[in-house]
This record gives sequence, structure tokens and C-alpha cells, in this order.
Amino acid sequence: SDLDYLIVDLPPGTGDIPLTLAQTIPITGILVVTTPQDVASNVAVKAISMFEKLNVPIIGVVENMSHFICPSCNDRHYIFGEGGAKKISEQFNIPFLGEIPLNSGIMSGSDLGKPIMITNPDSPSAIAFRSSAKNIAAQCSILAAKMQEEMKSADNAEDPPKTN
Repeated sequence: SDLDYLIVDLPPGTGDIPLTLAQTIPITGILVVTTPQDVASNVAVKAISMFEKLNVPIIGVVENMSHFICPSCNDRHYIFGEGGAKKISEQFNIPFLGEIPLNSGIMSGSDLGKPIMITNPDSPSAIAFRSSAKNIAAQCSILAAKMQEEMKSADNAEDPPKTN
């Protein structure tokens, strides 16, 4: 049956796997996930540039491991730097869809096969995942509506004018 979404987790960058996938199947859009470090941002920028050249729409960008929230004082600590994904979002004029804080509960839950939304649904990370997921789904809906409108316009352009 038809899928609403098919999400494929690709390795970072512009290697053979993302390039081959983009050239062999129709991709509705890509979501760029990066971390705050400059080196990761540079890889994300190269990927965005490649997909733009291939005319693949960019859904948006999410920053993973954005910061660490101290459990004792609730202060944010930017261990890997700050704002890499937001800078990319501004540079390419693409939506910034969220930031996921660093949390050891994500790792321990993953090891158990249980996402943090189940093991600790009220944690900042679970809240951030839900918020990002809503933003991503909204952008997918916007992109789908634009694509339907473009297809409709293309169909109308192909139809010959009717004569009486």
C-alpha cells in the first residue's frame, strides 16, 4: 500500500550512498541532521549543496547533541559548540526544525530498544524529539502541498485549450 512517509537514515556527507539514492529513486525531500561542531556543519553544507544540485528539496535542518542540560542546576552547556544548524538554516534559507539536547537516557534507552519518549517522556530530550517531529511533519505537509500544486499546474499547461 501507499506510504505516508518512508524515512531512510543515510550516512553523513556526499558519498556514494546518498548520491546513488538521489539518482535512482524519486526523493520528495531530505532532512539534514547535524551536530554543532564546525566540521559536522561543513559536511552538512556539502550535502545540502549536492542535493540542491540534484533538485531534491530540503525539508529543513535539525541539530542533534545541541547542548547538555545539567541535572543539578538546569543550565545549558554547549559542549560541542553552539548554533551550527541555525547558521546553516540561515545560510541556505531553509527551516530550522529543532535541536535535540545531549542526554545519556537516549543511549541507555536505545540499548534497551526503548526510545526516550517511552522511558522518560517528560525529559527535555523527549520533548525536543516530539517538537522536532511535529515541525518535520508540518514541513512535509507543506512540501507535499507545493508538489501537488506544481503537478496540477503542469497538467493544466499540457491540456490543449478547449474550443466551442
